[in-house]
Amino acid sequence: MTTPAGADDVHELLLAHADRATTGPLDDPAVVAAVVGVERLVVATGSTDTRVLRDALEGRPVAGIDARQAAHVVELVEEAHTHVAAGLIRRDAGQPVDAGVVNPSSGGYEITTDADLLRAAVRAAQGSINAMPYYGARYGARGSRFATTDSAWLISLAGLGEDRAVGQVEWLSRVLAARGMPSWLLEVHLDALVAEVRSVADEAAVGSLPAAALALARARRRHVGDDLMRSADEWADARAAELGQPLPVPRAGALMAAAVADVRAGVTRDDSSLMDWLTDPERVPDAVATALREVRQRILDHAL
Repeated sequence: MTTPAGADDVHELLLAHADRATTGPLDDPAVVAAVVGVERLVVATGSTDTRVLRDALEGRPVAGIDARQAAHVVELVEEAHTHVAAGLIRRDAGQPVDAGVVNPSSGGYEITTDADLLRAAVRAAQGSINAMPYYGARYGARGSRFATTDSAWLISLAGLGEDRAVGQVEWLSRVLAARGMPSWLLEVHLDALVAEVRSVADEAAVGSLPAAALALARARRRHVGDDLMRSADEWADARAAELGQPLPVPRAGALMAAAVADVRAGVTRDDSSLMDWLTDPERVPDAVATALREVRQRILDHAL
């Protein structure tokens, strides 16, 4: 990859942050974009080595990754350049840091500006996405960007009292569930976020986030316990094996169980956003779609 003409400042700013040495609060939108861009490469390459990250930014081969991962790294570098360039424009205009710095579609809501916590937010978001292929299959790069800014926003809730933090997280869970992301996914994301924050900061930085994660888990478990989530996956996997055809995404059973829990808990009116996607006739064979509906009915029969 070559650096586009006129992008020297952008490229040099990214290279300057490849060592991940910047700490403390950030008030420069371009630096925020650079910190996020580099940390996304950390997740994509599986390395915190400055030389590896500089190789990725310079377009040189990165050892230990396959062709698909290498293509993803190229995409992330290009996106990082775009966001840092926009950050430089924001800097010159005297605009503050907000979610729009790393996700122009997100709007201007608050995100953490602490460098270490921002990196933790990126790792939690990208780690959750990598662990759940459904995100990428359905929402692609756009979903990844929103996960990053949601993660950075969630950290900003840590200092709130538990009731307020839980209320904000429950609001986000309703928004996401209506778009096909069951609250269980946010529950998993929060658990990952708490772990990442604890790895770089004291307990005060975690604040009310564990209580928010627990609130989501308790709401789900009133209707769909952890055992039923595992059983749903087993049922879906078994039916796919019988048919000799793959599921639309891994963990389809747990996703359906989590969506049922949201309906039973009043988070969503129905689970059509998820089920319509999982059984879309343009992508999913009729036999697989029928099997998934059968598994969903089995979940309904076992849910409380």
